[in-house]
Amino acid sequence: MGDGRWKRRLVTAAVAVGTAGAGVLGTSTPSQAAVGVAAPYVDMSNSQVGLLDQAAGAGLTHYTAAFVIGSGCNQIWGDTLPVGNDPNVDGEIDKARSEGAEPIISSGGAAGLPLAWTCTDQNTIVAGYQALIDTYQVRSLDFDIEGAAIADTASIQRHFAAVKTLQTNNPGLTVSVTLPVLPSGLTGDGVNLVRAAHDAGVKIDVVNLMTMDYYQGDQDMGQAAENATDATLGQLQGIDGSYSYANLGITPMIGVNDDGSVFTLDNARSVASWAAGKGVGRLSFWSIDRDQSCGSVAAEAHPDASSTCSGVDQNPLDFTTALS
Repeated sequence: MGDGRWKRRLVTAAVAVGTAGAGVLGTSTPSQAAVGVAAPYVDMSNSQVGLLDQAAGAGLTHYTAAFVIGSGCNQIWGDTLPVGNDPNVDGEIDKARSEGAEPIISSGGAAGLPLAWTCTDQNTIVAGYQALIDTYQVRSLDFDIEGAAIADTASIQRHFAAVKTLQTNNPGLTVSVTLPVLPSGLTGDGVNLVRAAHDAGVKIDVVNLMTMDYYQGDQDMGQAAENATDATLGQLQGIDGSYSYANLGITPMIGVNDDGSVFTLDNARSVASWAAGKGVGRLSFWSIDRDQSCGSVAAEAHPDASSTCSGVDQNPLDFTTALS
């Protein structure tokens, strides 16, 4: 996910879905963003990450910090510095935490891969994911799996074997998988990935849907997100009947999408209300770094899908408020 340099990155404004329309205050316990929260993505390498501080100061309680990527059998942040030794990202996480905002650590993205896709040593993969938990003192990990990675069955098997070990070793750990989606539901590869988790003995806590960039022409992006969520629930229940709306996440790209479609503030408000009524487990968006008008920042090469602004008329953090 992301835009510009990291196409289709997410920022998940963490707030309890049950408080939709009531501001950006959430209800989850510190250091754990479980189901039932809003957790917008934040591109931790983006020049507008200061918007995270503003959101935290306004009451944001959770967010999704993106992206950790695999580099061989090591893990680095998107700006190439190692996990636990990146003064910029680590400092931003510490500052947000001091203001009451807890991170979900997200690995992968459109331009990177989680560790299980770049390393074949199972013990190293487990240790790497465990290091994310220990270094940042979190109880929730997200894995954004896109492109060819979603069809890489060997990596997927390594990944869910590692997740099963992590869940055994870390009671209460919440794991989400962020996947591309169409209004008609997950792609065949996405369904196969969820089935692989089931075969490995893992029930994914949150299947987080990238309700964006459908490349299907102009449409109501709010209704499309709701349709995608309904359709995906049917697919998940075909694998495991215990899946419910609480195991689903909705993550639009706010404002102008890469395909030229527009997710408006009215879409955000309607999706938040719908999600609260259904009991959707997580409400997110890509990204907090974009949650301002383009008049607030310097123009970019591709302003229609800027990485630093939404491309629509808004006040700073309007989408954070609407999707909370």
